[in-house]
Amino acid sequence: MIVHWRLAWILLCLLPVLAEAGGRGEVRIGNRVAVTVEVARTEAEKVRGLSGRDRLAPDRGMLFVYEAPVRPLIWMRDMRFPLDILWIRDGRVVDLVRGAKAPAPGEAPQEFAPREDAEYVLEVPAGFVDRHGIVLGDRVETRLKEGKPR
Repeated sequence: MIVHWRLAWILLCLLPVLAEAGGRGEVRIGNRVAVTVEVARTEAEKVRGLSGRDRLAPDRGMLFVYEAPVRPLIWMRDMRFPLDILWIRDGRVVDLVRGAKAPAPGEAPQEFAPREDAEYVLEVPAGFVDRHGIVLGDRVETRLKEGKPR
């Protein structure tokens, strides 16, 4: 019986670590800022994105991961707060949108597409890009579940 309680205690202690391993990571932009991200890899995760949430902490974001470079369309369906959107390829910011607005009730959601292919899309709270001085060409490093820097 003591063994079962010890095992339960160990699993309880590991739960936060195991939860982080499934869909979290970190994105570093230049030497200026690090963002803790939720990672969206599956089509369902990408479609859901940040929809339906009321806010996002200033140092948090969502990173959409694509297997090969594409021109992913981002839409603001069911969004409740504005976003800054960054498209990333080969470890660089290749396009960005500042202050993508959440749609008003009854209004069609806005759609945003990059000017060139991207491997990642990073969504962060509006104002993030200006607050941290992020510009096209900034170096980006992603540390995802696998722990591999890119």
